[in-house]
Amino acid sequence: MAKIRVCDINDFFTMTGGGVRRYHLEKLRYMARQDDVEYHLLVPSAHAGVEIHGTARIHHVPAIALGNSGYRLVLNPWAFRRILQQIKPDVIEIGSPYTTPDFVRLACIGLRAHTGKKPRFVGFWHANFPVTDVGRAFGGPNTWLGRLAERLAWAWARRTFGRFDRTMAATHVMVDQLTTHGVERVTYTPLGVDTAMFQPRRRDLDLRATWHAGPDDVVLCYPNRLSEEKNYRPLLKAYELLRAAGHKPILVVAGHGPGVAEVKALAAKYPEVHYMGYLERPIDMARLMASVDVVATLCPYETFGLAAVEAMACGVALLGSAKMSIGELLETCRCGIALEETTPETVADAWLELCKPGRAELLGKRGLAESQARYSWKATFSRVVAVYDEVLSHRLEADVTRLLESETDDELPPAGEPPTARSTARIPQFVDGGIDKSTDKHKLP
Repeated sequence: MAKIRVCDINDFFTMTGGGVRRYHLEKLRYMARQDDVEYHLLVPSAHAGVEIHGTARIHHVPAIALGNSGYRLVLNPWAFRRILQQIKPDVIEIGSPYTTPDFVRLACIGLRAHTGKKPRFVGFWHANFPVTDVGRAFGGPNTWLGRLAERLAWAWARRTFGRFDRTMAATHVMVDQLTTHGVERVTYTPLGVDTAMFQPRRRDLDLRATWHAGPDDVVLCYPNRLSEEKNYRPLLKAYELLRAAGHKPILVVAGHGPGVAEVKALAAKYPEVHYMGYLERPIDMARLMASVDVVATLCPYETFGLAAVEAMACGVALLGSAKMSIGELLETCRCGIALEETTPETVADAWLELCKPGRAELLGKRGLAESQARYSWKATFSRVVAVYDEVLSHRLEADVTRLLESETDDELPPAGEPPTARSTARIPQFVDGGIDKSTDKHKLP
């Protein structure tokens, strides 16, 4: 019996990205160990190529660079088609909303005649693009043009994600928003955290010493992308306010993006500000998270907030926005301070509150307990596979119906390959480290 063949396609995957990249690499690791799934990940890259990870594959699809953002966009749907003809996928999961859904559907035209099967489509809502990308680009909700742009973007979402057999969203608030805007068949699928990697025992006193942080100092960290939608600027301005008021808090920033120059300038001005650059390896991020006392995640548009959950797993308090998914997380887990408005003044006041003796430590312990009880990658991907099974069972029912209605149907799969058939495959072995592009076989972080 054949395994389920799963193909992931996402233009939001970037080598300098955060949550989306982590989702896919953790998924690759999990799926490669399953004996009933054949997993393929298609990512935009500078050059074509294939990485082999046991029974799983990463296919690099040529794509153009979008400035210095770190993102790339695939413009040739036939690049998808060639790969899909080889894979013969049962399920295609799409995680980016712009050109990818249409390009993949175009690439799949006639795929059943060529491969013997027609794939089912599943979406994962990784970014709230109508608000974060489109609406904000035209002035935001306070302008008529911004509101119009957001409405048009939601119409596009209904046209693309709304046509999928299922769409997965990582928080209840995101499920509700998608449903409100007319995207149907949405399934709650929270992300997870590697609690073996992200844990309080990673705390490194030598690393804290490089920041001149003593045992009683409260170190605040910003470990996200330095871009407008992540809302990093109120934190930098709050730091200036605290310095003007005579305080000298320790701030550590780790990330990449357009705001790097601003952070470097602040670090050059104040010795208590430290820029760590982009940390590619999860072990380095886990060491950083466990060595600070508070993590700031001020984005009011998050669809989940993976960095926040990783911080919780390290026993660290949170300072975040009360809006969208971070607000849901803080309300549910009560592990930090949620701000209705993330102005420099409100951020500075909350920062001082968290610097009070024992305050951050208490919230961090609460977050640790909640992360262990609620979030794991195993649970995440078990839910994802269950979604695949469900949409494939619907395809099988449709195929059986067609068979009963007609004795001959050229669109039916070959007799030897039932859509939901399973078999056993060898389990690959992974070693620690980053992706090594100099060899045919590669290592997962």
